[in-house]
Amino acid sequence: METSYDFNHLKRDLAETFETVSKGRHNLLSIIPIRGESRNYKHEWLEDVIEATIDALDGAILFDDLTIDVDNGAKFAVGDIIAFEGYDEVMRITGKDGDTLTVARGYGDTTPEGMDDDTVVRVISRPRAEASDPGYDAVSEPSAEFNFTQIFDRTAKISKSAVASEHLVIDDLVDFHVKHHLELLQIEMNAAMIYGRRYANTSDASIPRTMGGILYFLDQEDGNVIDAEAGAITAEDLNDLIEMIAEDGGRPDILVCNTAQARAITAFNALSGSTPIVRTSWSDERTGGAVYEFVGDLPLGMVERIIVDTAFPQDKIALLDSSKLALVPMKGRAFRDLPATPSEAADYIARRIIGEYTLEVRNALHAHGLVKNLATS
Repeated sequence: METSYDFNHLKRDLAETFETVSKGRHNLLSIIPIRGESRNYKHEWLEDVIEATIDALDGAILFDDLTIDVDNGAKFAVGDIIAFEGYDEVMRITGKDGDTLTVARGYGDTTPEGMDDDTVVRVISRPRAEASDPGYDAVSEPSAEFNFTQIFDRTAKISKSAVASEHLVIDDLVDFHVKHHLELLQIEMNAAMIYGRRYANTSDASIPRTMGGILYFLDQEDGNVIDAEAGAITAEDLNDLIEMIAEDGGRPDILVCNTAQARAITAFNALSGSTPIVRTSWSDERTGGAVYEFVGDLPLGMVERIIVDTAFPQDKIALLDSSKLALVPMKGRAFRDLPATPSEAADYIARRIIGEYTLEVRNALHAHGLVKNLATS
C-alpha cells in the first residue's frame, strides 16, 4: 500500500529555513523582520504621520506687526498659542489666510519683539474655551503608500551520478544545493532591498515586476536627505540628520553603511578625546577600532546599532527605524522548494526554489534619513 512516505516529489516550505539562513548573514536584510502577508501584487499600507508642531517665519517681523508669514500655514489653527526660538514673546493666533497668520502680540504679559527671518515657530498649546464646539481641524486622512511584489527564483540541478556518489561530509547533496541557492537568494534580495526600483508593466506580463528598495523610498525631495557634495562624513552630518528625523517625529535605531564609511565613522574617535563617539561593546576585551554604535549629541541621539553591509553604496549612509521596515511575502508565496525534474528519463534531479516578496518602508520621508554623495577615500 502506498503511503505519503513513498512520495518523491514533495513540495517543501522553506520560509523558516530562509529566515534562519538570512539571520546568519551579515547584511542589512539579516536584521529586517519578515512579517505579515501581501494580498495583492501591489502591496499597500496606510501612513498617518504625526507631524512635529514647529515651523519657521517666512520673513522678519517688527515688534508691532499684527500679521506674520510662516513657511507652512497648514500646521497652525486659530486659537493656537505660539512661541519663538530665541525670543521670550508668546503670541495667540486670531486669524489665518494660507501662510499668513493674524496674531495678538505679547500674549500672557510677554513683551513684543522684532524677530529675524527663519526664526523657529513652535505651537505650544491649542487651548479650548468652556462650552466650545468640537474642533475637526486636528483630524487628517492617512495617506497610502505601496510597493510591488517581486518573484525571486533559483533552480538547483544535480546529476544523478553526483547524487548517487557517497560523500564524506554531505549526506544529502540535493538539500545541500537547495540551501546554497537560498543563500544566493538572500544576497540577491538584500541587493534588491537596497537598490530596487518600484516598477510594474501591467500591459506586458513578460516583463518582471520589481520592488522599490530603501534608497528608492528615502532619496526623495521631501525626505530627510543631506547632500555631502563629495565631502567626508562628519559627526555633525550624522547629528544633523538625527535632528531632522527627530523633528519629524522619528527615532532611528540603525545606521547602515559600507566599509569605506564604517572606517570613516570609526576614525571619529581619534578626534573625540576622552569621550568616544563610536563605541565598542562594554564586554569586549579586544583592542583596535570597531564600529558598533554612534552616540549623537542629542539626548535621544544614540543609534543603537551600526550595520556594515558591503552591498550598500560606498557614498551613502542611511539612518533607519527598524520598527518601520518589513519584508512581506505574498500570501501563500513564501519561499518553497518544488520538484523541477522534467521526467524520470532526465539524468539529473532539479529543485526550484521560488518565493514572492515585497518591502515595506513605512513613513519613509519622516522616520528615516540619508546622507549621500560622500567622499569614498
